[in-house]
Amino acid sequence: MIIGHYIPHLRGQGGAELYLHRIAAAQKCLGHTVYYFSKYDDLASLDDISITSVTTDAELYEAAMQLKVDLLHLHSEVSLLPPANLTVLRTVQGHQPYCPSGSKFLARSACPCDRAYSVSGCLWGHFVDRCGSIRPQKLLRGFELTRTEQKILSKVPSLANSSFVREQMIASGYSEQLVQTLYLAVPDVVDTTAPPCDDVPKFLFLGRLTAAKGVDWLIKAVSRVSVPVHLDIAGDGNQAKQLQSLVQKLGVEDRVTFHGWLNTETVYQLMRSSRALVFPSLWHEPAGMVAYEASINARAAIASRVGGIPEGIIDGVNGLLVEPNDIAGLARQIERLASDWALAKQYGEAGRNFAIETFGIDAHMKRLMQIYQQHLAGNALQASISS
Repeated sequence: MIIGHYIPHLRGQGGAELYLHRIAAAQKCLGHTVYYFSKYDDLASLDDISITSVTTDAELYEAAMQLKVDLLHLHSEVSLLPPANLTVLRTVQGHQPYCPSGSKFLARSACPCDRAYSVSGCLWGHFVDRCGSIRPQKLLRGFELTRTEQKILSKVPSLANSSFVREQMIASGYSEQLVQTLYLAVPDVVDTTAPPCDDVPKFLFLGRLTAAKGVDWLIKAVSRVSVPVHLDIAGDGNQAKQLQSLVQKLGVEDRVTFHGWLNTETVYQLMRSSRALVFPSLWHEPAGMVAYEASINARAAIASRVGGIPEGIIDGVNGLLVEPNDIAGLARQIERLASDWALAKQYGEAGRNFAIETFGIDAHMKRLMQIYQQHLAGNALQASISS
């Protein structure tokens, strides 16, 4: 099969770029011909895959057809419908199709947004709840993006990265038949270990240091834990100095270490030295890739019950769920795993088995290629009927 993948910035550091590179490499290993399409990369190739530069969506579609691509997989929004003779599939990893701010987070009250999309309701959210920027250009841009998504995704088959995202799309008017759930893939980790049991239990936060990620209530929870624990925070963001000040204010400098941004190898080293991951998000995480990474590394997770997180962390099976902003509840769950090594180990082992079956790269690629074949067969049938 000849497969094309499009994203504006191939060298971006986000989850969409990581996922694209992961599946493109797997498809190449399976013997398929793979091409990249990009608007902002001046490289001839990446990952030993040829890059075609395009400046418009029309150029993208034309280039894909010239290369005789069987299926073009989009990993970002487009503003032009593809031609009928080109099979196109889109992966949706965020809230933009039904949320103009893309956040599903009410900053003023620091809680997830459960409001259904509407122009009036979302304008109210921006100005009153501070769910997004109220600067005129950014405000207008967000609503224009959602309107464009509604126009395109109402006709293009889509893969939502969680059932939560799929349900939100359907509730906002997208066709149930055009949206499927396909969880993102994580590569297998061969050498997993049980969590350490001979030192102060370590808990790991991994992510951006922003209000929506909930690190402040995690630090407050750690300050209430009555048994020895240590929190490693790997990441950076606009709340870094504020969070460091909070640690000093609460007098828990000996319990918290800020590591800044770390490479994947160092992150995995921290994960292996931890008792569990803590994932305290206050916004509706579309999926929760960090939880998948913890599970594949045989680590339990403690997380907020928001967005797509409960699809990757099953309460009482491979981790524990807490209502967002419940400081006392989060402290209890951290203390529970800190005091019960065997339970943390049990959750980690169950999580790894679950991750291999649900998020493992082999299972993911099998399902993805089946979906490709289904859409190619459907388009071929439609073409024969039309002719």
